[in-house]
Amino acid sequence: MAPQKSKHLRIGVFIPGPVQLLDLSSIDLFAMLSPTYLSACTLPTPIISLGIPSTIHYISTPSTDHVELSASACLRVSKTMLDPEVQPGMLDILLVPGPPPFQPFEEPVLDFLRRHAAVEETHVLSVCTGCCLLAQAGVLSGRRASGPRDIVGGLRERYPETSWDEGRRWVRDGNVWSSGGITNGQEMVAGYLRHHFPGPAVEVVLAMADVGEKGIHYSNGKVLDNVWWLWQILKAATFGNGRQKKNL
Repeated sequence: MAPQKSKHLRIGVFIPGPVQLLDLSSIDLFAMLSPTYLSACTLPTPIISLGIPSTIHYISTPSTDHVELSASACLRVSKTMLDPEVQPGMLDILLVPGPPPFQPFEEPVLDFLRRHAAVEETHVLSVCTGCCLLAQAGVLSGRRASGPRDIVGGLRERYPETSWDEGRRWVRDGNVWSSGGITNGQEMVAGYLRHHFPGPAVEVVLAMADVGEKGIHYSNGKVLDNVWWLWQILKAATFGNGRQKKNL
């Protein structure tokens, strides 16, 4: 079931440990869709009237008050897994940004994810290595999923019960959406918004953010992607960074 267009969205961002700052950035597309943001941008009233308000909770373990992000940033946690406002059935969307690849998590973390994914009306969206956390919880068993292309081989070995699609920036299977590496999470959320809330407000938000135009399919296949990586490694081993640019 899709969230209703007139609904106040209840969104959780699940961060049980350190995550990549850019992975987290895709949540801002939901915030940009709010009437408050659209009004602050002095957009025309017909666009503002189509905005969708939301409440966003940043959720972690009971013992955590701040979560480390990349780029020496940190994020204050607003809810824990035990708070009633974020229990299964209380959220429309649960966004899972990427932790370090293949990091093990304790059972309460995995159970929290499983119980949310079991609610059909809750949409679980993983960004980059967030798919590792979903797979570890068993949420992706029997499903199609996307993930960072450079670790799809390892994902297939660890989680063979999931059909990993390395040709798409994001994959939807039921109420679970998963994306490839890092900023592909922004493309996935753009696709999610267009799927569930099609209309001028979403298109305006995506245009302002300048996302959502890459398309669901990668422009190069896996073979060319591997060749590119090998070439970069060869250049690094042979030339290093080459001639350095002069300081401005």
